[in-house]
Amino acid sequence: MRFAQVIGILHREPTGYRFVVTLDNRTSVRTVRDEPVAALMRLDGIEDPEWTVDQLTQETIGTILAEQGWEVVARQEQAQTEDWAPPVASYLVRG
Repeated sequence: MRFAQVIGILHREPTGYRFVVTLDNRTSVRTVRDEPVAALMRLDGIEDPEWTVDQLTQETIGTILAEQGWEVVARQEQAQTEDWAPPVASYLVRG
């Protein structure tokens, strides 16, 4: 059984956002998805970067990574910080 960490990050860019997902299996880190995001998803009518990154990360796991045999074991909560940091979603997967 293989285990890995999937991390989705939403970076702010001058023209919008960039969404990047990596798969870290402790021996290598591979970029699974890297694409521009024109607009944030809305939650209760309000643009929400944290919800956007979480939804896009789940979508990546459920499509791209599922085709490679990976499945979610647990969601990993992110530590709260007082400083601004890009929104991140992190999941433990097995395959």
